[in-house]
Amino acid sequence: MRKYQILIATILLAISAILIFSNTARYELTKRINIISAGSYAFSESYEFPYSEVRVIKAIENFKEKNPKYQVPAVSIFSNNSFKLEDSRSENGLWFIAYFYDADENRIFNIAIRGNETNTTLEFVSINNGLKIGNWKDINRDFSYDENERLKNRFEESCLNPIKKLLNNN
Repeated sequence: MRKYQILIATILLAISAILIFSNTARYELTKRINIISAGSYAFSESYEFPYSEVRVIKAIENFKEKNPKYQVPAVSIFSNNSFKLEDSRSENGLWFIAYFYDADENRIFNIAIRGNETNTTLEFVSINNGLKIGNWKDINRDFSYDENERLKNRFEESCLNPIKKLLNNN
């Protein structure tokens, strides 16, 4: 009897350790917890900057001017109606919404920026596959752990790190 108790305790301990230390398990648990999170972008990936909101937005504009391949081409909802997806202030005025085009993978990165004179938060919110709007998927919610990490790394390497360089050089 004692052997079985020790065996069961060992198995439960091993399972607990796997769940605690498994990135995938932690990611899935965090997704479930974020369901009850408050705020506009509960699932987004947050990046903090010790710069004013105006300065961060200007760095994004400069990045896109120097790298026009990241400017979003005309998009559509219906096949006969195309329009420009413009970076702009949200309707409530709290967020600056911006978009980057990843031509290599034909997807649009959506970010939201909010800050003050000294600190700014950039939220990597979602991704739209293709140029037909309506295929948005939320980062940290709609992808597997591995795909989510790959997408965040892609965004950081292609867009975020160059923007950080621009901020640090000014």
